Amino acid sequence: MRTHEQRDLTTRLSFLAETPAPPAVLDPSAVIARGQARLRRRRHALVGVVAGSTAAVLAGVLLLRPSGGVPAPAAPAPPASSSPTAAPTAANGPLSTEVRFGWLPSWLAGPSSVGYANTDGRSVATASTRTAVLNAVPDLKLELLRDTEQTLAPGLHTVAAPKVSGRDALWLVTDESGSTTGLRWMTESGRWAQLRATLWLNAKVQDDLLRVAADARFGSSDVPFPVKPTGVPADLRLRTAEVHRPTRDSEPPWSAMLSYTVGDKWLSVTVQPDGFGRFVDGRPNGGTPQCRVEKGVQLCANGTAAGIPSVQAVGGLTGLLKQFDVPGADEASWPR
Repeated sequence: MRTHEQRDLTTRLSFLAETPAPPAVLDPSAVIARGQARLRRRRHALVGVVAGSTAAVLAGVLLLRPSGGVPAPAAPAPPASSSPTAAPTAANGPLSTEVRFGWLPSWLAGPSSVGYANTDGRSVATASTRTAVLNAVPDLKLELLRDTEQTLAPGLHTVAAPKVSGRDALWLVTDESGSTTGLRWMTESGRWAQLRATLWLNAKVQDDLLRVAADARFGSSDVPFPVKPTGVPADLRLRTAEVHRPTRDSEPPWSAMLSYTVGDKWLSVTVQPDGFGRFVDGRPNGGTPQCRVEKGVQLCANGTAAGIPSVQAVGGLTGLLKQFDVPGADEASWPR
């Protein structure tokens, strides 16, 4: 028996929606150190053991390609660098996005996949490939910033970049090393969009980012999702919805999470195909998870809100999991 890839959705959520991507430099030891630190954080999420290869999660957001036989998702990255990414189609589900990739560069093709997250209305799309360079997984993070201010994460400054679609653009540069880590540009709506890259290989990547930015698509649309809430208690506020794909063949072809809050308490429902271990939110004090398997899909729920009256009224965590329709593990079955 070998331990399944250990992942922590909470860490990925924080990386996707609340903090900037790490600075990208060409120092192999620094890249490896970042990957090892993320792996240690992710080791709290897995509570089951399955037969599968042990694989270290390296740097970057894990939005990975489906393994063999899984149909292409509704919003995949292109199979070749010259093909645009299909826009998500209306799913009437819990996840919507304001950002989508169009063109993606060759270093994210063969294969690459696109995942989405939305936290409190902040949309993020990430494209990643399982091809490792300097022990890290190259990926791009695209987001539409909430306001028009040019706020920056500590340790970054901006320098002028070529205009994107005729509008102002800025390179994001690290204060310490002077390495370019991303691109920020003004969109037609008057809000800033931002691209961050985990690796910078050469000057060609700058040209690639300018082209990715020019072809990025903005506008609200639903993302097909593996479950649909039907009777979740009204006082549970949906704060985060995300769907990911893995970077290695030992990973499930996809995973997803819905995170709810009520007051200072939280409750998460994690979803993935059955047979890849017990996958739960790894935040502290989450309590004992309860799981359900239907149509080849495993749903697990845990969190500090498990004991609130409204959750107990539907039968606790076990009853809560019955409040989700499950179309199936095949992404082609998801509402679209």
